[in-house]
Parts: sequence; structure tokens; C-alpha cells
Amino acid sequence: MHKNLTFICIACLFLLAACQVDDIYSNSDKQDSKNTNLTEKKSNITKKHSINAKIDLTNYATLTGYIMEDVPREVATTFTLEGTIMETDKLLENRMWVTVQKQEAIEEDVPKEMEYFIPIENGNFQRDINLHHGAGTYQVTVRLPAMDKEDYYNDVAEFTLKNTDETIVRDVELTQIGIENNLQFAETVSGWNEASEHFEIAGSFDSDEHTSVMFEIIKDNERKQLNMPIKDGSFKGDIPLYFGEGTHEILVHLPERERYYHSATLYVHNDKAKAFPNITQYTPFIDYGLQLENPSFAIAKELEDVEYYVEGKINEDAPYAHAVSHVIVGIEHEENPSDTATYYFPVVNNEFSGTAHFRFGPGDYKVTIFVPIEQTESHTFRFTSAMEFEHTVTGIEDKRDILPSRGIESDSPRIFEQAKELTQGLTTERDKAKAIYEFVAKHVAYDVEKYHQDIFHPDDSALQTLEKGSGVCQDYTFLAIALLRSIDIEARYVQGHAGGRHAWVEAKVDGEWIEMDPTWGAGYVMDDVFHFHYREDYFDPDPDFLAETHTREGLLY
Repeated sequence: MHKNLTFICIACLFLLAACQVDDIYSNSDKQDSKNTNLTEKKSNITKKHSINAKIDLTNYATLTGYIMEDVPREVATTFTLEGTIMETDKLLENRMWVTVQKQEAIEEDVPKEMEYFIPIENGNFQRDINLHHGAGTYQVTVRLPAMDKEDYYNDVAEFTLKNTDETIVRDVELTQIGIENNLQFAETVSGWNEASEHFEIAGSFDSDEHTSVMFEIIKDNERKQLNMPIKDGSFKGDIPLYFGEGTHEILVHLPERERYYHSATLYVHNDKAKAFPNITQYTPFIDYGLQLENPSFAIAKELEDVEYYVEGKINEDAPYAHAVSHVIVGIEHEENPSDTATYYFPVVNNEFSGTAHFRFGPGDYKVTIFVPIEQTESHTFRFTSAMEFEHTVTGIEDKRDILPSRGIESDSPRIFEQAKELTQGLTTERDKAKAIYEFVAKHVAYDVEKYHQDIFHPDDSALQTLEKGSGVCQDYTFLAIALLRSIDIEARYVQGHAGGRHAWVEAKVDGEWIEMDPTWGAGYVMDDVFHFHYREDYFDPDPDFLAETHTREGLLY
């Protein structure tokens, strides 16, 4: 027993002496190489523990064999989450759920927490994760799918990191539906975006049959929705930042089985306070494949131009794209709904364009984009609303009786040249108007077959009547008005009855409104055959004389 004690004491002295010798050599830079390596290794271990985050693992981590690599305690925005899971085959899902929550307050109106769904592949996981809102402290929680309950997750790890970078680097936050549909965005789109007035978004997802993606724009408890067409699984367009300066939350909803499901979230900070019009989308906008370039979703609410340019395309993959041979644009002055004009734009090679007009002076207007639907009666045109824009227009004049409109192409060079030729050498507006009346009455033969069949088309027009030289009362009226307007004589289309539906002309001549009916001045029909027989009786007739046969109902612009 004493021998053992003596041995222990001697060993202690020996160790003490060795320590003293080590200190001497260290101070004289003559440390043994083996001891030096040992000291460095101990130093590195101590340093490693000081720079890595403390990771708290749960019992479920042990149960699933969850192992993760160390992560630094301090990072500049991005860290890598990686590791292995030994019992992957027992999990009911193949993704882990990670939440990252900033501990400090966030000035912008965005959530403090971000979610990630990270795939587990062959028992491994790896993902670069951003500490999403600049410098500060973040808590990271890792959850794994349950083994006994679908759509349920259990905590496996929790740790805290410090972000040393002030820059906001936020990812687009994808839900599981977004991930399952392979929703992807262009490189210019992130979870945190800066923009002025509107934000251009582009992306794609796996879709063989759907025609649109829905966006929901939210700020301060206000929200609007818009649908954006899909072409070959891709979408691209402008999202108006409706609610002025500040941060807008954008929710992306993907279609599935005739419903839309939340699939992604991102944020856009708007630095301007532009007012946008109230825009209403109807189902036909998508079903008929409209893709508007002008007006865009980002058009201003307040306008100062009488012209309103419309341009777009038809997505030929849309269910009813084949039915869109033309697009009709309606312009309605909201203070007086009877002040309405329509414009016809044919679709050629799946494209359409043209100019409509705010012809009724300043005020509030509703612009409606219509697409055609099945026509059940030949004398009527049936359309359905696809989209509406509401504008306030200032600084314009009332030009309702001089600007072109559907069927009245007074801006056509062919129409203008014809009117100029007819009125050459004439000095008074009355003489010019009479020359035009006479030309239309003598040039256009009454189309008896069209009358009996009651056939009308939305592209009936002054130009067609001029070229064909035949038509019914509508066509006589179109041509006369177009010729008059082309030489700056105000004229308008009168709707009414004269033994049946009828149309004739009013023109402002030398400051006074007069009526003329070139159809009745052209001739007569006998035994279903038209006979030219020009009469001046229906150029500025006595009002009482005209009232015997003509009943006025309203005006068409």
C-alpha cells in the first residue's frame, strides 16, 4: 500500500517537472513538435466550439437517426443546412420542414418567420438557407415528418444564428403545393423586391391543361386579385402595386381541379403612390385566351388623352380561342350610360390592335373588352365582357360626333380621298353635305337579300359599303357619316323605325343640325328588286314631313 502511494507521488512530481520543462521550452521557442501539435489541436477544438452554433436535439432526432453538420454561430446572410437521417424509410413524407424566425422587430410589414420545405434524398438533405431580413438574431427550427401520422411534423433540432449582413435577401416562400408543381420564378424575382408602381413577374410550373395563374395583392387589409394567362406552362406580366407606397404581399395561387391553391408568397416594396384604375376580370378573359399588352394591368387610373390604344394576342391554347375572330371595345361615359361607343378590332394571326376614343369629354369612363359568343339572331351581335377598366379622363374635349367608331372609319385615307373628291370646289358645309348625300344615294344599291335574311356582321362598315356598292340602311348611314366626319362635319347615327328598324343621318351644317336619309333617297324596291331613283326629298326634309314616316329612338356613336 505504501509502495503504491510512493509511486503515485513520484509520478506526480515527474509530471510536475515535465510541465515545468514544457513551460521553459515554450518560452524559449524550443517546444517539442509532438507537444506543439497537441496544443494546436486542443486550441482548434476550443475555437470550433466557440464559433459554431449550439444545436439542441430532441428525442425524435434520436429516434429518426437525425445527424446534421455544424453551422457557424455567425454568418453573412447564408448558411448551409445539411446532414443525414438514418430512419428515412419510416417517415411518411420525403421533405423536412424548416422555419427561420427573426428575433428582432422588422420595420417593413412582412412576417418575421420564413418556411422552407427541403427534400430528403437517399437519407440526405442539403440546402442553403438565407437569414431573410438583414442583420440580427434568428432562431432556426428543424422538423421531420411523423412516422405514424400524415401531414404531421415533429421537432428534431433548434439553434440560434446571428446574421452580420444588413442586406435583405429573402427567398420566394414556396408551399408544398408550389413545390409539387415545380413552381419556379425568373432570376429577377425574389422573396423581397423593390419596384415603382408595378412589378414584372415571370415564371413557370408543371401544367398541361390550365390556362391561368392567380395573383392576390395585399396591403393594409386591402386586397385585389388578377389572373395571368399561361402559355406552355409559363406566365409573364405586370402586377400593379395597387395600394401605393409601401410593401405589398403577393400570393401566388396555382390551379388544380378547377380551384386555385396558395403556392408561393413574395413581397414587393413600392416607392411610389400611383393610382391604378379599378380593373375587373371576368372568366372569358382566360377562357377565350386574351393576352392584353395595352392596356396593361399597370395602366394609370387618370388619363389625359382622347385616344385609348388597345393591343393584344389570343392564346390559341385557350378553350374558346377559336371563337375569337374579333374583339369589341366599349367606351362608356359613366355619368350618362347612353353615351357609349364601340370599336371593332379584327383578330389576324391571333393578334389584334386598334384605337378607341374617350369621345364624350372629360369625366369617368368604363372601358370594356368584349369577346364574341354564339349569335342566335342574325340582326344582333352577342358579346360577353372579358375585362373592364375604370378611368378618370381630364383635359379633353367632347368630340362624340367627329371621331371614328365601329363601322365609321372616318380616319381612313380611302374615305377621306373620296370625300375630298366629292366636295372639291364647294365652299359651304351645306353644299358639301348635299354632295355626300347624293353620292351615297346614287352609289349604293339596296341589298334586298341582306334585308330579307336580316344578316348583320360586326365588321359591316363604311369602307365595305364604299367598295361593294351595296347595303341596307345601316350601311348607307355608316358611309355617309364617315365621309362627313372625314372632312370635319359633325355627324351622327340615328336609330329608329320607318316601317321597320331603320337608321339615318344627322349632320351639323353651318351651325345647325339637319337630317338626311340617303337610303330613302336612293330609289325603291319592287318585286324584291332594287331600282335606283335618286330623290332630294330626304336631304334636310321638313321635320313634320319626316315625322310622318320616321320615328326617332336614339343615337348610336
